[in-house]
Amino acid sequence: MKQGKRVQKKEKTKQAILKAALELFAAKGFYATTTKAISKKAQIAEGTLFNYFETKEDLALYFFEEELSGVMEWHRANRRLKNADIAENLFAIIQHLLERLEPYEEFIGAVYLRALSPTSKLSPFSFESQDRHLRYLRFIREILLKAEADGEIPPVGDFGAYAFGLFQLAILTHWLRDQSRGKEQNPRAAGPVFKNGDAFSAQWRVELVKTSQKSGALQRGFRIGKLGFGLVGSYLGYQAQNLLLSESASR
Repeated sequence: MKQGKRVQKKEKTKQAILKAALELFAAKGFYATTTKAISKKAQIAEGTLFNYFETKEDLALYFFEEELSGVMEWHRANRRLKNADIAENLFAIIQHLLERLEPYEEFIGAVYLRALSPTSKLSPFSFESQDRHLRYLRFIREILLKAEADGEIPPVGDFGAYAFGLFQLAILTHWLRDQSRGKEQNPRAAGPVFKNGDAFSAQWRVELVKTSQKSGALQRGFRIGKLGFGLVGSYLGYQAQNLLLSESASR
């Protein structure tokens, strides 16, 4: 019982720190906010803050962990999506994620730029980021497995989850660049990537049918991987370059 209360108290403190940090990030920006200011707003000693989060990057990782956990819990509790097709499920996940992230857009933009540094904990190549990312990809894989069992799509293996992850990253990148109002309410109209969402879904199914006619996991994986990278690779590079140029111009 005592152990349970201790865990609850620790999680409550982490939530209080995160809430204080997000408010300061929104007011001052990610880079200008100090750990001293965060601890003061959270009404704890700065040393206590470091017991929970060594750096602001650790805070950001915790934020994304909480948001992705929220998306997964929401999807598993959504009865309507249990009977929806694979395309509706995947697009609903992206839309709900954007709705959750919308209040923290500027903070996420700063974190996105920070993640481009190979030494950052936020980099997709860091072990900390990969742990979170793999957990989310396994969740997407569960959805794809159900679609496979229902006969919606042929077996796609883990490559299907990775292809979707790349597509979602492209959506998030474009969303950060989009300045239109209400964009999180209608992500299909938020730009060229989502405008082509139905085409993406249709093309994905065509590729999956083609792979089902081939033998061996290598050919199947190659086609799915090629589709995912082909759709978002150049787009991500272009958008990342624009973000860096914008950040440099604002300094």
